Amino acid sequence: METALTSPRVAWLRRVLLLKAALCFLLWGLPPLVGPSWFLALFGLTVPDDPLFLRLFGSMVIAFGVAYWYAYQDPIRNRAIVAAGVVDNGMATLTILGVALTTGVSSWFVWLSAVLTAFLCIAFLTLMPRE
Repeated sequence: METALTSPRVAWLRRVLLLKAALCFLLWGLPPLVGPSWFLALFGLTVPDDPLFLRLFGSMVIAFGVAYWYAYQDPIRNRAIVAAGVVDNGMATLTILGVALTTGVSSWFVWLSAVLTAFLCIAFLTLMPRE
């Protein structure tokens, strides 16, 4: 018998949430939090003279990754996290595009992040659990 948690739509949403949680921890969270300059240079990124905001960004992304992990476990109960994911990913995509149009973006990693966040925003919008 199919329940709300076992529907194909929710199954796909759970896959997307798992992907987002993994990306938050491994790709967007840990490198800026603890990555040395030489490691971040591999991604075409530079560490500012004062890395405080870079490190805070990494810790914030990891915190959001924890929230996505909770949403993965029960996306219907944690619908607000999925809605926050729409804003999170949509704002990240728009910010990258805005910077690209004004000052330019040369890092392949930033462009990859724009593609991934745009995909995630659309996926969360499409798969959002109904109330």
